[in-house]
Amino acid sequence: MTAKVTYKKWISEETVEEEELFSHCREMEIVCYAITKVVMEADNKWKNCVGKTTSNSLTNRSYIMELVSIQVLDQIIEYLMKVVKSFYKLNPKLARLKKENGLVMSKHDHVFDMLCARRFIMLQSIHNLIITMLSSCLHREDSRKMIESSLSLVGIYNNLIGLSCKKFSAKFNICSNTYPNIISETKPLTLTKIVQVLAKSRTEVNCHRLINCLVMMFKPEDHGDCDSNSNTDSLEIYHTLTKHITPPNSSTSRRLSLTKRRQAFIDNKKAKMKQAQSLVELKNGHKKLTEVLNPQNSDAEVPYTSLLDNECVLDNVFNNEENVNGILQSEEMYIEILLDSVSNISPILLGPKGIKKLKSGRIQASKKSAQKVTEYYQNLLWGDVGSCLEHIVLWWSAFPLATRSPKTSQNLREWLFSTFNDNNTPDLILSSLRILADALGCHVTSTSWDKHFGATLTTNLKPTSLKEYSDLSVYVTEATVSGANFALMLQELVTLNNHCEVTWDYIMGAPLEDLPIVEQIPILHRLDHSVHTCRLWCAAQARQLAAQWRVDDFFRVVHHDLRACLEQLQQLRFADHTVAIESGNIGVHENVCAKMREKLVSEVKINIQKLKEATDEITVVLSSVCATISLAHLTMIFPSNAEWRKITQPDITHSLYVHEFLDKMLLPVIQATSDVTTLNMVLRIMCESWLHHIYVAKVKFTKEAALQLLADFNEVRNWLNECKALPAPAKKQMLQNEVLRRCEGVGRLLLHAPGDLISMQESTMQSAKIRKDDNDSPEQLMPAEMYVPNQKQWLTLRANKLKGPVIFTLCCH
Repeated sequence: MTAKVTYKKWISEETVEEEELFSHCREMEIVCYAITKVVMEADNKWKNCVGKTTSNSLTNRSYIMELVSIQVLDQIIEYLMKVVKSFYKLNPKLARLKKENGLVMSKHDHVFDMLCARRFIMLQSIHNLIITMLSSCLHREDSRKMIESSLSLVGIYNNLIGLSCKKFSAKFNICSNTYPNIISETKPLTLTKIVQVLAKSRTEVNCHRLINCLVMMFKPEDHGDCDSNSNTDSLEIYHTLTKHITPPNSSTSRRLSLTKRRQAFIDNKKAKMKQAQSLVELKNGHKKLTEVLNPQNSDAEVPYTSLLDNECVLDNVFNNEENVNGILQSEEMYIEILLDSVSNISPILLGPKGIKKLKSGRIQASKKSAQKVTEYYQNLLWGDVGSCLEHIVLWWSAFPLATRSPKTSQNLREWLFSTFNDNNTPDLILSSLRILADALGCHVTSTSWDKHFGATLTTNLKPTSLKEYSDLSVYVTEATVSGANFALMLQELVTLNNHCEVTWDYIMGAPLEDLPIVEQIPILHRLDHSVHTCRLWCAAQARQLAAQWRVDDFFRVVHHDLRACLEQLQQLRFADHTVAIESGNIGVHENVCAKMREKLVSEVKINIQKLKEATDEITVVLSSVCATISLAHLTMIFPSNAEWRKITQPDITHSLYVHEFLDKMLLPVIQATSDVTTLNMVLRIMCESWLHHIYVAKVKFTKEAALQLLADFNEVRNWLNECKALPAPAKKQMLQNEVLRRCEGVGRLLLHAPGDLISMQESTMQSAKIRKDDNDSPEQLMPAEMYVPNQKQWLTLRANKLKGPVIFTLCCH
C-alpha cells in the first residue's frame, strides 16, 4: 500500500500518443500552478503601489522596484502568450482522443478536470491583476503603458476562456463565501467592463475636483446680506467642502508666479518622460517618442491634447479655480488614450466596425464607437461621482455636514438648486449635482424629522419667544417650547414636500415622470404622522391643563401653538396628477408611486382638517371643565343655608366669596387670552354654575338674603368694570352678556314672595339705570326677570312660602 508508482503509464491499453498527451496535460497543470503564483505575487505588488507617489529617481528604491515590476509584467505577458499557444495545441489532441476504451476516457475526464481547475485558478488571478492595473493606471504617468499591458492581459484572458468554453463554463464558476447564493459565471472581459473599472478609478479624484469648483462658487463673503444663521450655515458648508481640497503643488511652487510654475511643470514632466523612455521603447520600439506621446485622434489625423502643448489645460492644473468644462475635457483625454491603445492592441474589443484605417496606415477607433465609449465612460463616471459626493460631503471629512444641523444640508441643497441649471452647467456635471441634491434631500428628510420629532416627545410648556424663528409665524409671537418644536417640524416637512413638487427645470406643472415621487412618499408619511401627533398632543395637553385650571398654559397651547402649526400647513402645496394617472401613459413604477402619493395626500388633508376642528373639541372640553371646577369652588365658598337665614340686615357691599370666585375662575382667563368669545363663554358658564348651585342646594332666601344675593350678582358688573387686565372692547361685550341679566332676574324674583304682584316698570327702570351707568345708553330694556326660565321653580326658594295657589302677574304700565 505504501509503495510508490514509479511509472507514468496507468493503463496498459494506452498508446504512446495517449501517454504523451496525458504527460503534456500534467506538465500544463504544473505550468498553470507556477504562473498563478507569479501572477498573484505581481498583483500584490501592484496593489501596494496604488496611491503612492514616488520620485522618479534611480536613487529611489521604490521607483526601481516599480521598474522591475514593469519588466516582470512584460515577461508574464510574454510567457502567458506561450501558454495560450500550448493550450491551443493541446485542445485538438484531447478532442481527437479515441473514445472506445472506457478506462482511457475516464482518465481523460479526470486529467481534463484537473487541468480546468488549474486553468480556472490561473484565470482568476489574471482577472484580479487586470482589475488592479486598470484601477491604478489612470493615476500614473505611464498610464498608456499600463493600459497597453492590461489590454494584452485581457486578450490572453479571453483566449484562455475561449478554450472548450461550454464545457469549461459548465464545470466552474465564481462563488462568494460571504453570499453563497450569488454565483457568477466566468465571462470574457469586454470593453464595457474595462470602461467601468476605469470610470470607477477616477471617481474620487473627480469628486475632489468638482468640490473644488463648488468652493470657488460658494464663498461665505458672497452671502454677506444674509442673517447670522445663514452666514453660520454658509461657513459650515464652506469648511466642509474645503477639507477635501489638496493643493496640486508644494508650498514653494505656489509662491512662484504662474509663468515660472508652468515652466517648472514642463521641465519636470520632460525629465520624468525621459526616465520612462526605456520602458516605452520596449513596447513601441518601432515608433518615435513623439508619436507615443502624441498619438492620433480617433476621428482624424490630429494629435491628441497633451499637457505639454495645451495652455488651457495647464492653467487648470496650476490654478485651483478649474471649471467643470475643463474637468470634462481632461477626462476625455484618458478615453482617447484608451481608444488608441484598444485600436492597436485589441481591436476585437471594438467590434468588426469599430475601427478604421487612416491614410498613414495607423488604426484608429471609428467616430461612432469613439463617441459611444466616451459617452458611456462619462455617464458612468459622473453618476459615480454624484453618489460619492454624498459620502464625501456628509461623512468623509473632519467636519462632516451629517454631524451638523440638517438646516445646513438643506441650505446646500437649496443653493445647488438655485445656482446650477441647464443653461450654465453641462448635463454630465448637472446629473452629479442632482444626485447629490437628492441624497441631501433624503438625508435632511430623515435627520431633521428625527431631530424635531424627538424634541416633541418630551413636553416642555415653558414659554419661548418666536423672534428666534422669524419665518415661523406672522401672527404668533410666543409659544411653548414643545409647540415651537411641532411648528418647526411641520415647517421643515412642508418645505421638503414643496421641493418635491418642483424640478430643476419646472417650478409649476412638472411632468409626473420628472418629479421625485419616491423621495416625496417618506416625507408624506412623516407629515401625516406629525399632523396626527400634533393634534393628539394639543388635545391631551389642553385636557390636562384645563383640569388643573392652568389657563395661561392652556391658551398658549390652544391659541398660539395650534395656530403656529396651522400656519405652516397653509404653505403646503400638492399638484393634482389625476389626469396623468388615469391616462395610463406612465410606467408601472411611476403609476404605483403616484397612486401611493395620492393616497398619502388624501390622508394628510384629512388630518389637517381634523387639526383645524380640534379647536372646537378643545372648547367643549374647556366648557365642561369650567362648569365642574366652578361648582367645586362654589361648594367650598358659597355660604350655607343657615348663613343665609341669619342675614337680617344686608351688607351695602358684596359678600366675600364673590371676588374669591371671580379671582380664581375668571381673572386667570382674562390674563391668559383676549378672545372675547372665550371670555364670554367662561363668564356664562360661571354664572350658570352659580345659579345651578343655588338651585340644587335649595337655599331658602328671606327678603334680606335676596337683597344680599342681588348685590352679589351686581358685583360681577362692578368687578368687570374695575378689572384693569380686561381690554375695553372685551369689557363692553362681556357687560352685555345675557347671563348677567339672568342672574339679576333671579335676584329680583327672590325679592318677592309667591303671590306678590311684581311691577315690571320698576324693575325695568332699575335695570335701565344700571345699564346707563355701564354703557351710557339709557334705552328701555326688557325686565331682568324675563331672562329667567322656570320662574315658578325659582320662587320656591323664597323663605316663608305662602299656602295656596301662586299668583304671578306681570303688570306693564
